[in-house]
Amino acid sequence: MNTITVLTDFSDNAENAARYALCLAQHLHANLTLHNSFLVPMAEPLGGQVYWSMEDYNILQKDSEEKLRALGTKLAEELSTLPINAYRPVIDFKCQEGPLYRSINKLSADRDLMLLVMGTHRKGLGSLIMGNHMREIIGAVPLPVLIVPENQSFKKLDKFVFATDMEDSDLNIIQALAEFAKPSHAEITLAHIQHPDTPEADTKKLVTGFLEDVANKINYPKIYYRAVEHTPVKAGLKWLAENVTCNVFVMVHRHKTFLEQLFNLSNTQKMAANTNLPLLIFPCAENVALGLNANLESGYQENIIASVIG
Repeated sequence: MNTITVLTDFSDNAENAARYALCLAQHLHANLTLHNSFLVPMAEPLGGQVYWSMEDYNILQKDSEEKLRALGTKLAEELSTLPINAYRPVIDFKCQEGPLYRSINKLSADRDLMLLVMGTHRKGLGSLIMGNHMREIIGAVPLPVLIVPENQSFKKLDKFVFATDMEDSDLNIIQALAEFAKPSHAEITLAHIQHPDTPEADTKKLVTGFLEDVANKINYPKIYYRAVEHTPVKAGLKWLAENVTCNVFVMVHRHKTFLEQLFNLSNTQKMAANTNLPLLIFPCAENVALGLNANLESGYQENIIASVIG
């Protein structure tokens, strides 16, 4: 059974993301797992001089499990108001010791896991000291990640906007989005930011070839194209987020070189930190999108077509 996993630190933002994920899981006929990573201080550099016994570890683990169970109970109560024949996701929980990014490989090994969901992280000095793991997760996870902004409630998904570089591998992302869009006949807008330094003839050739590939390879009629002309990428993304109405903004996280990562956050990471829209992030496209499509073809597709995303 396909599963959506919510990464939670029990903050208000994380609880809101869990509620959003519950609605998404209901409409996708997926189950829901709540995941918390708790920290034992001796495992961190600042706590290296402190001795923590197994009893202390057990206390932290028990506290995490109790909070996860309490959150699961809240979510289950919301399901109790649904009509008798409505799909009700199974809500499970897992906790693990250590920083969240260390859990990514184990989480990603779950073949049923289709999506990670997390809330936007708080800003300020506390975030700097404790470490904001959002960047590490976006940069490392081989799965789609949905970032849910503060106070964002789930609404019918009738439009996706995908900021595409029009690389061949983006076709896999569009195919995956089409499977999400089909049940509610949602629109998919392919937004291409045309950099002012790129010759017009080269841009025209790229756009024409890519849209022909979309028409020939993606069997979904409600795919549209929108150009953002003569604009640097950062400004173009900001304009799209502020001016184009959609339910979910979609991006691909392209891996940068070490020096680029050191001195300049990716556009995806900047959007994730400041977004006012749910942001669906696919990592380097081929492997993840193909894996998601394999899940769709192996049974999830039947579920999603029979349901309504919204």
